[in-house]
Amino acid sequence: MEFPKGREGGGRWRLRHVFPFVLLWISLHRTVSGCSSANCNLVFSEPHGEFASPCYPAKYPNAQTCKWTLQAPPGYIVQLTFLDFDLEEAPGCIYDRVVVNTGNADVKLCGLTANGLILNSTGNLMELSFTSDFSVQKKGFSVTFKQVAVALRNQKVSISSGYGKVTKVSGAVSMPTLSHLTLCFELERTSQKQKEWVFTYTDVPSNVALSLGSDRGTLTLVVDGVVCPIESILSASDITSSMTSYCVLWTSSTGRVAVYFNGNYRVKSCSSSSGHSIQGGGQLRLGGQHGFGGNIYNLRLWDHAMTVQQLSALSCDSVGNVIDWDNSQWTIPSTLAHTDATLSCSVSPPSDTPLTTSCESPGLGCPEKLFYRLSFVVEDEEAELSQEEVQQTVNLWLSQTFQNWTYDVYIESVSVQPSFQSSANPTSYTCQALLVYYYTANQSLGEAAVSSRLTGRNAPITSGLQIEPASTDVKLIENCPEENPLHYRWPESRPTVTQYLPCFPNKDQSTARTCLINPQNYSSFWSAADFTNCTDIDTIQVSAENAAEVAVQLAVITNNELSSEEVSKVVTKVNQLVNVAKINSTLASAVITIISNVMRSPESTLAAASEKALKTVDELVQKIEFDGPSLSITSRHLALGISALNASHFNGTSFSAFAGANSSEPQIDFESARSNPLAQVVLPASLLSTVSDPETLSRIHFMFFSKTNLFQREQGGRSLNSYVVASSVGNFSIRNLKEPVEIHIAHLTDQEYCL
Repeated sequence: MEFPKGREGGGRWRLRHVFPFVLLWISLHRTVSGCSSANCNLVFSEPHGEFASPCYPAKYPNAQTCKWTLQAPPGYIVQLTFLDFDLEEAPGCIYDRVVVNTGNADVKLCGLTANGLILNSTGNLMELSFTSDFSVQKKGFSVTFKQVAVALRNQKVSISSGYGKVTKVSGAVSMPTLSHLTLCFELERTSQKQKEWVFTYTDVPSNVALSLGSDRGTLTLVVDGVVCPIESILSASDITSSMTSYCVLWTSSTGRVAVYFNGNYRVKSCSSSSGHSIQGGGQLRLGGQHGFGGNIYNLRLWDHAMTVQQLSALSCDSVGNVIDWDNSQWTIPSTLAHTDATLSCSVSPPSDTPLTTSCESPGLGCPEKLFYRLSFVVEDEEAELSQEEVQQTVNLWLSQTFQNWTYDVYIESVSVQPSFQSSANPTSYTCQALLVYYYTANQSLGEAAVSSRLTGRNAPITSGLQIEPASTDVKLIENCPEENPLHYRWPESRPTVTQYLPCFPNKDQSTARTCLINPQNYSSFWSAADFTNCTDIDTIQVSAENAAEVAVQLAVITNNELSSEEVSKVVTKVNQLVNVAKINSTLASAVITIISNVMRSPESTLAAASEKALKTVDELVQKIEFDGPSLSITSRHLALGISALNASHFNGTSFSAFAGANSSEPQIDFESARSNPLAQVVLPASLLSTVSDPETLSRIHFMFFSKTNLFQREQGGRSLNSYVVASSVGNFSIRNLKEPVEIHIAHLTDQEYCL
């Protein structure tokens, strides 16, 4: 450091381009107390536990993004209870929020709404996400969780193929020999195959004794090895994507097979099965040699053939006397069981929150439509059609293919491009189409169902124009991914959904962004954010009258990560404020906090604004008005001390910066020399002896910088390795000192220097 030459420039320390000279080296290690946001992205698989928002019960930090994942074993759900809840209140929870994904719903919470709330997952997974914005901090939340066993009647099971992961009746169930039976179950289809089996029972010699399925599209019931076609009373087309109850009955004495569904009782004779019986002691499993593209639920078996009246009176409480839909009677691989609160006999643990939603995962946005990208290749065997004619033909064929379907869909657009080009007309075309599905609550449309519909028409598109089945690909158009540019967190969103976020720094306004579909390749992408409603930092008006209000606003803004441009704008506004306002201790404290917040930025971000920031601090200390012998103002990275000066009684003084016992901010001591200070300046009694008019001096200033990002890090091959301290007397330059000014500064790291 050095004193300026002459009195121009106010007699202030030159800080930006001066390497601090260390007179006394002190090695110091210290810890800073206070709340720091620990890892809040955790996975819990324990049977029970608890967690809370960062820093709870103290206020949570700004700009937090946390996610807790609660994982239970198969056959269990997660129950979450909010013990305490206090977040910033806002319409739509657009500022701070908790979002709980229960499996088929996203529950968004803020304010005080969740105190005592209990939520249950629909499956064995629950996620709780917490997001805070750049201002207004509250107490946060505390929750407990536990795993709750789920009855099998709350779960449906996917029917697998082959003999890998197999759902079967447990060994605790003893199968009797049957000469008549009633077997009831609920079934939903997700795709259709030529060969598919719903269940298979094999006897002790491993012969197929009972099974239901189709071979080449014809539904059959196998009884004791006898194949009974039942297409006339139950066809594969009767099994749809809606979960429907079916009962199959067989009587040995007559060979009669019956089916009961949708209130209809249908019968046919299978005389070749008359007199047969199904031997006991075997094994019942779902599926068979081939699986079934769908899910089964509530399979129950009785050892007698029911009457129509008995069938119509069946209820959820009717227990199969041979096999029942109960956890104790089945062995189910975890990946095949799916908890579903919409099942006909589903029961749930008590919850204080009715979960209603119009679409799955509404946190992604709930559009009226879902979008599928269809891709396939068509061959023009005779090469007679132009590209335009091929496109018109494919468009018409696609529209007809998806007409009068179970799902409300339509083709929005079609793209046809030649697969290759030669001197002759092209014979192969790559086609892409956008299929739009009007979403219906509790009715999902899978890619497999769309693909099955697309390839189900075996006939050519037209004479000579044929689709290549192996080329068919159906994909639900992907969501736009989560993006986190500075100040904004755009959540993962479905196509066509528009998300709104509060503007930075004025959160009373909002910015918008939409997840769009590229018309060229039918992929999703984010639109540019619309900031037309957002005001910028440089639009803030500064006056003597609103200085305190502006200072509070800038303190909130600087409590966030800022870009280099934003830092420069903030420093400019602070400089304007210091120049026009009357500076009391309260306003000075706000300004020091702003500069301290700015100092958290990387040196590269601060480079353009550092000189103006230091000049602003220097101007601030000259203008502060205070009463009493001294004033100290502290912040996380900057501390300021001002001592009133009576020149005629001046007998030397000292300033020390030290780490407080219970504070993360450096403290100022005016009285005595402390041991092991962070920094200390000792001014001798003869300091003012060479000043021509000492009575004009009224104050001595002391500044301590615990973070050095505002200063030049290297000079003359040396690196800055200490805190930075500055001191000035009034607005004077003092030369020809009779006694030295002692400056003690602690090193930041242990290094040796030859001085």
